[in-house]
Amino acid sequence: MLIKDCSQIYTLGPQGTFSDEATQKVRNSGASVSYTSTFIEALFKVTEDPDSIAVVPIENSVAGTVAQVQDSLVRNDLVILGEINLLVEYALLANAELEQVESCFAHPQALEQSSGFISKNMASAQSKLTRSNVDSGILFLEAVDSGNDPVAAIVPLSFAEDKPQWRKASGIQDYRNNTTRFLVVRSRQENEQPDYSCKKTSLLVEFQDDRSGLLYQLLSVFNLFQINLCRLESRPAKDTPWAYVFYVDFYNSTDTKACLDVLRVSNFCYKVLGSYDLVG
Repeated sequence: MLIKDCSQIYTLGPQGTFSDEATQKVRNSGASVSYTSTFIEALFKVTEDPDSIAVVPIENSVAGTVAQVQDSLVRNDLVILGEINLLVEYALLANAELEQVESCFAHPQALEQSSGFISKNMASAQSKLTRSNVDSGILFLEAVDSGNDPVAAIVPLSFAEDKPQWRKASGIQDYRNNTTRFLVVRSRQENEQPDYSCKKTSLLVEFQDDRSGLLYQLLSVFNLFQINLCRLESRPAKDTPWAYVFYVDFYNSTDTKACLDVLRVSNFCYKVLGSYDLVG
């Protein structure tokens, strides 16, 4: 199933989140969107519905990998169909001067991506973590309506556009080019065959034994075929304490299949998580 053929999309809600914004870039006119409470719920939903896709964040240019999504891709046996790059900009809403704010509603990723601004302007404010950036704004408005406590919220710039009375600052992310990579994924189908003519491929590599030089040997195979890696990250293997797996993203070439064949005969155990293009 291709992205354009899907009839159902799952992503983090409510409407207006960055996940929703990324979803709208690939949504066809006939597809319906269902909003979930967590990224993991969105990934689980596609395992139950083979005609659906999920749009979830995998990596931020400042905060790094969204670990729970990375691990769930493997645990739920999903395949990557495409990648979306989205510029992420935040605004700060508050009902008092920033030095007077006692608490700030924020999603964990928003806090991490705006930590410099928060440390400088609201170092004493207590962080109240939320499920999404839009939820942060909703909870802020509810708090303002119900009392006079000095509160704030980190929200998407789009959420703050029609709330000038509360908007204290715009573009509060620590880096101007703050960008999040989103993946479009679906449930893995029987006899799945990756298309190496696409721009990128993602692999999960597991080492069956632990010996000196394993990572060097792995990288040497890619070097042999002059294949350019764009991401290399280790993660705990989960089922074995202090054992690790590697996630490898690389740009495809005419030698991709030959490279993977050499990895296989060299006793590297790997799984293709998907071959895909930049979409949206």
